[in-house]
Amino acid sequence: MTKVKILGGLARRTARWLVQIYYPKIKFDGADQIPKTGPVLLCGNHPNSLVDPILIGITSGRPVRFMAKAPLFKTPVLGSVMYGLGMIPTYRGSDDKKQVRRNLESLDSSIQFLVEGHAVGIFPEGKSHDAVQLEMIRSGVARIAVKAVDQGAIDLVVVPVGLNYGHKEQFRSSVQVKVGQPIEVNSWLKENNEEGRKAIRSLTNEVEKCLKEVVVHLEQPGWEPLLEDLVALAQTDSEEDPLRLRKQMADAMNYFVASDRPRAEEVAGEIKLHRDAVSDFGLTLESPILLSSGIHLFGKCASRILGTLLGLVPAILGLLFHMVPFVMVRFLASRVTPPGRTAVSMYRLLAGLPVYAAWYFATVLCALWMNVPMWGTAVIVLCLPLLGVIALNYWPQVRHSTPQAFHQFLILLRRKDYKNLRGHQTRLRSKLNTMAGEYAQRDRKN
Repeated sequence: MTKVKILGGLARRTARWLVQIYYPKIKFDGADQIPKTGPVLLCGNHPNSLVDPILIGITSGRPVRFMAKAPLFKTPVLGSVMYGLGMIPTYRGSDDKKQVRRNLESLDSSIQFLVEGHAVGIFPEGKSHDAVQLEMIRSGVARIAVKAVDQGAIDLVVVPVGLNYGHKEQFRSSVQVKVGQPIEVNSWLKENNEEGRKAIRSLTNEVEKCLKEVVVHLEQPGWEPLLEDLVALAQTDSEEDPLRLRKQMADAMNYFVASDRPRAEEVAGEIKLHRDAVSDFGLTLESPILLSSGIHLFGKCASRILGTLLGLVPAILGLLFHMVPFVMVRFLASRVTPPGRTAVSMYRLLAGLPVYAAWYFATVLCALWMNVPMWGTAVIVLCLPLLGVIALNYWPQVRHSTPQAFHQFLILLRRKDYKNLRGHQTRLRSKLNTMAGEYAQRDRKN
């Protein structure tokens, strides 16, 4: 094994380990559909910069060579990491028109890797973005696939991979990776009996269709503000997966907006009015007092109060110890992160690794200087990260739940308003359940 392969493997394992720390709640759906051997072209949506290829690599369980825009390879530190991960530079006209011709070299490299039986990854949207939709799919994936088959990768499959984040910029947020049905390129070309540009155009459309089935996609992005409201209204159990619900709600919205827009707009108007009314009382659609009552509500409130009390001391300790590196990481990341949320997690990871490593190393040196026994130093170093995680989860929840608890207490004193809000929310949920039943019935017919 060459030195380059060893360093590449080490960089790949380190990157995957870091991403799994940042996103510990990763759910995989259909990962077994990715072949472990042979040529595979993995196509994904692109909401989260360089974190996306790492997540797809984790899902595949094998080394994947990704295509990425060339300017990133010139970035200090980051460029070395990308080369270490085996990424392939691509040259876009929006970056440097003089370099566009070099894209042929990139395509040839990708095709050669596929012919040799490797896995290659590509983001056919061509850019990372924050929109809750799949943007226009470019023809690069189809060109690579068709040429790879022509040059000998007869068993090549194109696999669509949907990356759906809860809150991609937040530490310890959740992710759902949904893998779609693989497209056996050679068989697909024979069945469709198409060649040349027509084959590339048709295969591009097929890839787009398959990707839309695995990502949270709104045909009309203007409806995005309604999506989270629908998820809140549809979620009846705290164990329900909000990412799965978000996908279901987006698909249902696309259906009703296309098939019965007047009805969709009427329901959307009702939801907005109800949300505004709830907000006027300092509540949200997810406030426990609007979702539960009686002993169930009491149990929820009691468990939250108990959790807040039990977590107070470790959260304070975690906050005090990690305040300096936390502020440093946020400051450093904010100085280099481009506008939007597509690269927030990546730059926090890149800034956080050296800052927190230095901070913990300094802590060990201080403990040894103070003659703390080795076992004591080990306990401190092992406990501090746990306290930091507790603090990161605790304080945002307290900041949100404390005013919520106060406003929920106030609404209980206004029985008529409370009854009206609950009644309206119940009627809305009933109407949405009816529409969900219609959508499910339509789904079964199809």
